[in-house]
Amino acid sequence: MAIGGTADEPLTGTAPPYPRRQLALRHVDAACAAPELNSHRGSRHGFVFVSLGEYRGELRRAVHHMKFRNRRFVAARFGRHLARAVRQQSGGWRPDVVSWAPTTARRIRDRGHDQSAIIAASLARELRVRRVRTLRRSDDNTQTGASRESRMRGPRFVVRVRSVRGRRILLVDDVMTTGTTLARARTALLEAGAREVRCAVVAHVRATGRAQVVHG
Repeated sequence: MAIGGTADEPLTGTAPPYPRRQLALRHVDAACAAPELNSHRGSRHGFVFVSLGEYRGELRRAVHHMKFRNRRFVAARFGRHLARAVRQQSGGWRPDVVSWAPTTARRIRDRGHDQSAIIAASLARELRVRRVRTLRRSDDNTQTGASRESRMRGPRFVVRVRSVRGRRILLVDDVMTTGTTLARARTALLEAGAREVRCAVVAHVRATGRAQVVHG
């Protein structure tokens, strides 16, 4: 079965098909060496996002270590690489705050952390701006391992209005599969009064007709 047009990779929520060798920072750094600026066209309101690369190979292995083996140092390293990518790809644009698309309370209990929050904290430190929690999940449905139909319905968010009104926000997520999570989070922030919302992800699943590389 193919997810997002990558039939040679297992489903997003399955165990990684890699040998259990130790993941070193040099592996993470190598996997993040070619960031991209992409456009997402799968929702009514398209958006542009910075990505460290396609969700496959060594980058996918690093993401799995972060999410399923509690390697928080990988999340922090991803944040540093994303900060550099944002500087390179954003033409001098600077956010007022960095925020993230939160996972569910159930997932945080299971894993002990929200990896996107750690990524956002590291990214914010590198950019020397504040990390602010602007969103709260109002549902408890996980995206990992969900069907494409469930993913397209997407999560629901509640916005902390005072923290977003009039601000330029950099919204962070770990892996973009269908783009529904970021699209819904971004729309919620804009409707709550955010001045501008740009997006950054560690990795994206490339799917024909939904994501297009603007430039590398």
